[in-house]
Amino acid sequence: MIFSDKSVRRFAAVLALLLLAMLIAGQLITARMAQDYKQGRIEHDYAAAGALLRSGADPCRIVAAFTTETDEETTEAGASLLSAAGYDASTQNSLLPAVKGFHLKYALMLLAFSLLFSAALFAVLYFNALNRNRRLEAAAGKLRSFIDGDASARLEDCGEGSLSGLFFFVNMMATSLTAHIEKEQKNKEFLKDTISDISHQLKTPLAALSMYNEIISDENTGNEVIESFTGKSRRELDRMEVLIQNLLRLARLDAGTVELERSACNLRDFLESCISSFTTRAEQEGKGISLVCDDSATLCLDETWFGEAVGNIIKNALDHTKSGDNIEVSCEKTAVATEIVIRDNGSGIHPEDLHHIFKRFYRSRYSKDKQGVGIGLSLAKVIVEGHGGVVTVESELGRGTEFRLIFPKLTEL
Repeated sequence: MIFSDKSVRRFAAVLALLLLAMLIAGQLITARMAQDYKQGRIEHDYAAAGALLRSGADPCRIVAAFTTETDEETTEAGASLLSAAGYDASTQNSLLPAVKGFHLKYALMLLAFSLLFSAALFAVLYFNALNRNRRLEAAAGKLRSFIDGDASARLEDCGEGSLSGLFFFVNMMATSLTAHIEKEQKNKEFLKDTISDISHQLKTPLAALSMYNEIISDENTGNEVIESFTGKSRRELDRMEVLIQNLLRLARLDAGTVELERSACNLRDFLESCISSFTTRAEQEGKGISLVCDDSATLCLDETWFGEAVGNIIKNALDHTKSGDNIEVSCEKTAVATEIVIRDNGSGIHPEDLHHIFKRFYRSRYSKDKQGVGIGLSLAKVIVEGHGGVVTVESELGRGTEFRLIFPKLTEL
């Protein structure tokens, strides 16, 4: 109910008192007008009686004319007489000093009363709106503090009514959101610790297996079966090591424990460094990697982490191209953004998979790559978004894929 709000009740009470004062003042002005009208009429009658007396009229008849009730015939006779002299209802007020003074006096009085009442009403409305606006501004300040990271910020209001009810539910929402954020943070910390513990526990047996595998490889037994399985073991051990490292990176990024050390970087030099890591593999597989980038292009980034992201996308391109295919890395500058584009003319991505490729451990039933574990693109996306950018992908089966890393120029400030 609207009157459950204390401020609304206070406003209604002040407004009612103001209206009551207006009614009382109106009655007083009306009474005053009647009194002045009576006084003016009596003075006019006195003057008329005096004039008649001085003209020799009978005093008794004069008194009777002003104190007894006259008939309609007498009134019409008087009207005819005075109308002939130009004194009737059409006579201008300015020609009648008494009427003119009466009109001017009460016109000014009513004007002053109207102005006073309007000023009082405006003041009541203004201070009520000012008080409400002050509460809303204070609430907006608290909400800004909450958005900026102050989880303890709450709307200070212990009143009642619709606005106070709204503040109460906003506080409940903030409390619920804070609890949810804390729970999510604890879950991330738990996941990070769990993955970190498991990864560290795996490092020791993995190192031992790698060492045993190297010893077997160095024996040169001449047994083709043993040598074949030794090579396969080496590849699987390498995959396990890459997976463990990527899981550790993801866990750190998810938990927010990574501080990106960003600095202005020449994009051409940076991308050349990224590509150089894959030059040997590309040559062995008969694939080409080219770079098209302006020497003046720069971007504010953490070279280590961002190199991981770009490297994962280039590796993905190599995994899905065949001998003779080409991978092009380029950087483009527009008025609003800096973009890094990595495109290939390989097998492309099936439309069914296009919206899932950034999910962790997602494996397409159409993919011919049996070696990947589905975590590289997820890691790349998290790193790019950590730099304030976004990743988009377009692909067509049999014609290739294009990844765009887009960084709005506002994020470079």
